[in-house]
Amino acid sequence: CRVDPVTDTAMAPRGPRPLLFLTLILLAAGLAQLSEGASYRQFVTRHFDSPKTNAANDRLYCNLLMQRRGLTRVFCKRRNTFIHAPAGQLQAICARGGTHVRLNLYDSLKSFNVTTCRALPRSRPGHCRYRAAIGNTKIRVACFQGLPVHLEPTYLP
Repeated sequence: CRVDPVTDTAMAPRGPRPLLFLTLILLAAGLAQLSEGASYRQFVTRHFDSPKTNAANDRLYCNLLMQRRGLTRVFCKRRNTFIHAPAGQLQAICARGGTHVRLNLYDSLKSFNVTTCRALPRSRPGHCRYRAAIGNTKIRVACFQGLPVHLEPTYLP
């Protein structure tokens, strides 16, 4: 008795494959957690500078930090704010140090020293130049799992 493998479907598995489905779900959940962890790391890279890095003046500070933090590689990021406060104070905004606004947004209860860097006209990768605005202001952040992952420009200079 010879069986043709092309036409014999009795041996081929049919229907849902729960093990494959479960594996895909677990993989997706793991990737989501990793990407959220990266979001906090990205927040720190983009917005945290405490104590404030020394530079001859605020314009040079912006040029230096924007380049050091990789915000000028592909394009000159038009605007970025650095917060000069300990990480614990920034994390606290997502808990007792902040007021819930809506969704995952929280306003800080206290003001922070900040430097906002804005790209000058004709800036291009490799030649990004910035002007600086310094201030002391409350900030609004988006939080995920008790950590800031995004800085809103709401109150920034």
